[in-house]
Amino acid sequence: MGRLVQKFGGTSVADVKKIRKAAEIAVKNASEGNEVAVVVSAMGHTTDHLISMAEEISDSPDAREMDMLMSTGEQVSIALMSMAIQSLGWQARSFTGHQAGIITGSSHGTAKIREVRPDKVESSLKRGEIAVVAGFQGITDANDITTLGRGGSDTTAVALAGALSAERCDIYTDVAGVYTCDPRIVPEARKLSAISYEEMLELAATGAQVMQARSIEMAMDNHVPIRVRSTFKPEDSGTLITNRLAAPEYTVCGLSLDLNQASVTLKCPSQDVDAKRVEGVSSLFTRLQELNIATDMVMLLAREDEPFQEFAFTVEKRSVPRVLSIIESLGKTLGSPHIHCDTDIARISVVGRRLTSRPEVVATVFDQLSSAAIPVLMVTSADLRVSIVVPASYAKEAVRLVHERFNLAEVGMDFAP
Repeated sequence: MGRLVQKFGGTSVADVKKIRKAAEIAVKNASEGNEVAVVVSAMGHTTDHLISMAEEISDSPDAREMDMLMSTGEQVSIALMSMAIQSLGWQARSFTGHQAGIITGSSHGTAKIREVRPDKVESSLKRGEIAVVAGFQGITDANDITTLGRGGSDTTAVALAGALSAERCDIYTDVAGVYTCDPRIVPEARKLSAISYEEMLELAATGAQVMQARSIEMAMDNHVPIRVRSTFKPEDSGTLITNRLAAPEYTVCGLSLDLNQASVTLKCPSQDVDAKRVEGVSSLFTRLQELNIATDMVMLLAREDEPFQEFAFTVEKRSVPRVLSIIESLGKTLGSPHIHCDTDIARISVVGRRLTSRPEVVATVFDQLSSAAIPVLMVTSADLRVSIVVPASYAKEAVRLVHERFNLAEVGMDFAP
């Protein structure tokens, strides 16, 4: 019939019973005439356990050796998955990232896939085997093992699907698909039947934890349809991630919440704003880019009634120490600013289409939060999303209110101001 890539995450292969369930799904699809390649993550919290052991030995373990250590989790999974498939009467063969031809850059812990050479996997499929591939890992041209960062198995699966010209990549997880919001926060959240690559990328990049943002980018670039579905309800069709023409029309498709953000504000006297300080800001962002530190919600605030100018942006909390160190090193160039860092914030993003031409979306968000006396600390607007920052203590209430105001729980309902 066709060629499929199926990815099973850590919760889907957390124990032997769940591995057997995942194997049954793969065998069922193969028995229907499909060529099936399976990508698996490490079992349950294996990766966290490996990191914990390394940190007991060293405060700053070597990045290369960390990749060598963390890649072992997936090697256990591929062997057990292959055995489970074989026990069901189907031939299977396991492949590490190296054996599967996953070629990456050399940034240990955050390597990017540069190329997939799927010859061995292709041969396995042609022999009628189910090919079981380790996610999250690859190999450099110098034969060093690398890992792709959190959620990297999604990227492995999509990259492999593209290289194999698979008709679809199925991401099996512990949820039934992509929802309008995290159902743990809003129980009324609705599962989407389909969503475009662009909107899914915005949701993933702003806190939705269903898939890794890099994997969505890769799927969009290589035109790989993705279906997110539940391992525990495989008969459910889940959510299709595809191009805009095949996705439904809507103004707002969903909300995301990110509690891992921090805001950094630099405050300088207005009279100190000159070409040198502009150069300092440029140097700051150049350095952040070199260190792969992502920034968001960049804002310049100046008030006529105050002799100060504020420059603010958000970063991930884990990046704060490095960001503050860079700012300190550029102190004079930046005008020796007063620095304020707030880690007790939440970023809420409203994702949809053509939002820059719909100012009523921003107005509605402000109106809804204002009526509940929820303070808005920062706001940015773009074509695909409106993001606001609120104090973390208000985050879940704000998400529930905005979700309700945009009628996201109602099938076929669109926003009406």
